[in-house]
Amino acid sequence: MKLSDSITAFLVEQQVRGNTAKTVRYYTLCLELFARFVGADVELDTLTVGTLKSYYIFLVGRGISSVSAQSYMRGIRAFCTWCFQEEFLLVDLSAKFRLPKAQRKMVDVLTDTEVRSLMSCFSLRNTVQLRNACICSLMLDCGLRLHEVVSLTINHLHIADGYAIVDGKGNKQRIVPLGNYSRKLLLRYLARRPAAAVSPAVFLQRDLSPVTDNTLRLMFRRLKVLTGIPRLRAHLLRHTFATGFLQQGGDMYTLQQILGHTSLEMVKRYVHFTPAKLQSNHAKYSPLDRLLK
Repeated sequence: MKLSDSITAFLVEQQVRGNTAKTVRYYTLCLELFARFVGADVELDTLTVGTLKSYYIFLVGRGISSVSAQSYMRGIRAFCTWCFQEEFLLVDLSAKFRLPKAQRKMVDVLTDTEVRSLMSCFSLRNTVQLRNACICSLMLDCGLRLHEVVSLTINHLHIADGYAIVDGKGNKQRIVPLGNYSRKLLLRYLARRPAAAVSPAVFLQRDLSPVTDNTLRLMFRRLKVLTGIPRLRAHLLRHTFATGFLQQGGDMYTLQQILGHTSLEMVKRYVHFTPAKLQSNHAKYSPLDRLLK
């Protein structure tokens, strides 16, 4: 079987499994780049572990980060595993290829001052700005991803009971608790929702159509200028929530459920302290200072 034919079959399988369009696009991108490197017309059974290693070196040589290279290789490994299970490959290449470790970087978060600056820049009398305040609040209060905010529907909001049902990655739903501030903003925003709105989406544009991923990206570009926080983006708010949750005494297992991570390893990224917190704790617990006080 040619590589191109097996890739087509694999992508069809992802759609049959009900994977999201975003997941299918991810696999398509990974495999198209891999096919350009190896050659789409090569026979599938000519691939070896050496092929995967050469491809990884090629990716790193393009100047992308080790984390991005790992992401590409995960897509290739998933493809190889599927080919082995379908008996298109006689050898499980993904089991023989050990993914190199990526450089682990500190998770960036907003400072308390930056959070206050962000949430105070909205004029809540303006419906669009009130909508944007709700969106940022949900990301900071519940750690929602950008697309999870976009796909949030009215029937999945249970404001009186203090939670929402979120459609997460892989079409997996989860319950996310809502803080008091987010609940108040949502009630205020929904009270202004036009009766003519027919979309079930919570957040709407001026023409009453649902907001999109691009709507939110444009919102964050404008907020960067307005707040003077050039690194501002949706995932930064999610990181800020997760780190703050742990620093305030929340446990990792609860955080795992709120964020929708399948692995606790993903949550451990947030077990760190900001420089200010490190300095505060060091001043409080420094062994030398305590001894020579």
